[in-house]
Amino acid sequence: MKTSLLLSLSVLACGKSDKAADTKAGAAAPAIDVAGVNALVPADLKAKLVFDKTDIVEERGRHNITYTMAAPKGWAPHMKGFASLKGGDDLGFFTSLDVGSNCDGSCEPKDWAKVADKVNFAQFDKDKVIKNEAKPGSRLLIAERDGKTTFVVYAWWTEGAKRYNTCTATLDEPVKTAGDAFAKACQAVGVSGAD
Repeated sequence: MKTSLLLSLSVLACGKSDKAADTKAGAAAPAIDVAGVNALVPADLKAKLVFDKTDIVEERGRHNITYTMAAPKGWAPHMKGFASLKGGDDLGFFTSLDVGSNCDGSCEPKDWAKVADKVNFAQFDKDKVIKNEAKPGSRLLIAERDGKTTFVVYAWWTEGAKRYNTCTATLDEPVKTAGDAFAKACQAVGVSGAD
């Protein structure tokens, strides 16, 4: 099963009324380094992948959550109700970028590192790990499956929050070498509209 479907199902587990992961009041939005992300796009993909500062909106009932990040130009929303972008068919059928929040059941403070390991990262245990960086409040994984697909998964949280955030890119063979660019993009996501 592909990661974007699993991410979508995990977001649904929280229920329709959930908001993005809690953030500290007055916390500054992360610096979105579009030039830095574009610099990491492999030379042979620069014509296909150009990142720009983008708002990705998750429409949930009467309340929308906006995720602002560097995302590929021309990618379009592909699932109503989710903050998800899809690349063109020439980039691979499953190529996508998804952001969201999760609480894995009841939305209350939990050990988010442990939850994210179970929900977002365990599915890559048998894949070739290219990068695996765990820090206080976040984890980044870049993994390759069967030499054809690269997955970028970034999860971040604040201690005591009721939810955690995720950014996931599934990169099929035509763009599988762009993992570092997507990883940098995923590590700077602004969240607005959360309660």
